[in-house]
Amino acid sequence: MPLDLGAQMQQLYRNFGELPGITIELHQQLLAVRVDNQKASATVFLQGAQVTHYQPNEAKDIIWCSDQCDYAPGSALRGGIPICWPWFGDLNKNPTEVQQQIAANNDTPTLPSHGFVRNKLWELSAINIIDGDTTQLIFQLLLDDTTDSLWPYAGELTYTVTIGSTLSLQLCINNKSDETVSFCNALHSYFSVDAIERTMISGLETCRYTDTLEEWIEKDPQEQLLIDGEVDRFYWDTPDQIHIIEQNQREISIESQGSNSTVVWNPWIEKSVRLSQFPSDGYKNMVCVETANVGRDFVQLAPNQTHTLAVTISSKDRRLRQNSQ
Repeated sequence: MPLDLGAQMQQLYRNFGELPGITIELHQQLLAVRVDNQKASATVFLQGAQVTHYQPNEAKDIIWCSDQCDYAPGSALRGGIPICWPWFGDLNKNPTEVQQQIAANNDTPTLPSHGFVRNKLWELSAINIIDGDTTQLIFQLLLDDTTDSLWPYAGELTYTVTIGSTLSLQLCINNKSDETVSFCNALHSYFSVDAIERTMISGLETCRYTDTLEEWIEKDPQEQLLIDGEVDRFYWDTPDQIHIIEQNQREISIESQGSNSTVVWNPWIEKSVRLSQFPSDGYKNMVCVETANVGRDFVQLAPNQTHTLAVTISSKDRRLRQNSQ
């Protein structure tokens, strides 16, 4: 049985409370770790090992998180960077190999969107103060038939969050079972922008994509993406670097490893009203650009093998660059 909130908080304080720049926080019913160092601040929740805040010093917040989150156990937080695994979105939209594997171990008619690990309580196994500029948090989630009946395969998820002048995230999935397993995964990153209508996504111009809003039709590459309505796209064979450009203001760089696809999502006006824990005008100040392996890019992992999905996020002020030219 998990410890109650008070006992969990005391344990976290015993283990990490005296480390410089570390604060243990309670947000309603969920515990989080606040990190402050010489380069940035960040907040990471134990539920889902979910980053909800990252802000370089003297810069704007890079990560968007809804101010309507309910912070309740088992309820996914809207925003931040949820970990999606072992399926993405609705299970029935995933590849057959993933669907069959889950269905074989499940008789529940309703399954959570984006898998089950974003609602699980992860173990914070270590905090490493690399130096005054860099802090590293390591989370672990053991997988076996007691973790979740949907995934009775032995394994371990290790998630390393490194906070400094950049935010680096590394999700390692280790298959310790005797079977090859199939899964989709994503770091479902919500990015904060000042105005979505003046925000452009660069780096996907040569990539074909599937438009889930138009009967999942695959389309030819287009120019840089300027969002002026609802968007929900799976981009294929995507490059290692993608940029979110806020015109004449800021450029957010997303550098990935172990990812073959990228999801771009903004709910726009009508869907924002229907979403839980989401302000009706929230679409104006966020865009999801998700480092992923989804759809046909699903992962097949042999026994005793490890798959790593990683992303490094940084930003620069375009106004400073323009003024220096």
